[in-house]
Amino acid sequence: MRVAACRQRGFTLIELLVVIVIIASLAGMATLSLNNTDSRKWTGEVQRLANLLQLVADRALIDKAHYGVVFEETGYTVVRYDSSLMKWQQMDFSGQPAAANAKRFTAHELPPTMRLEILSQTELPGAKDSDSSFGGDRRPSSVTGSDSAKKGGKDDEEVLPQFAALSSGEVLPVEIGFFLMKNGDIGRAAIISYSSLYGMQLEWQSDEY
Repeated sequence: MRVAACRQRGFTLIELLVVIVIIASLAGMATLSLNNTDSRKWTGEVQRLANLLQLVADRALIDKAHYGVVFEETGYTVVRYDSSLMKWQQMDFSGQPAAANAKRFTAHELPPTMRLEILSQTELPGAKDSDSSFGGDRRPSSVTGSDSAKKGGKDDEEVLPQFAALSSGEVLPVEIGFFLMKNGDIGRAAIISYSSLYGMQLEWQSDEY
């Protein structure tokens, strides 16, 4: 009878506390791991954009053509100036997917936890005040053309890039804020700037931005 009674004995308070502590520790480690993953992805995306701006500037000088980048809050697109049409158009690699830098020059969408913001820029000739940041439709005119046709055949309104690298080797200065969002607020931030005088600069902000 004594043996049976011992077998029916429940967990002690200390044993329950130990289990609770272990579960809490595992939950904390899982949360920390997720945060570190987001930070690593954000760091990679910041480096990708910084490298892309440098690549666009180099490509413009090599090809003797004007290249630019159109920014939205959630992504960006590389465009090239078509001298025959006298307008900026999105890079099209549909017929040559194996072309050099094809993947890096196609439109890129950011993860939902990341945001871009133009902090300062030098507008191209012909830019409107309403298009100085993210106002209106920021997609290249080659993309918006079909939409305009559906809305009644209205003439396409060219979208100018916020960052432009000219064939002469000069670039129009731009400063971009790249943010990692946490619960609707800015968790981390990096500032990417590019100018002909200083080149590409990347400044990592503190975690308590």
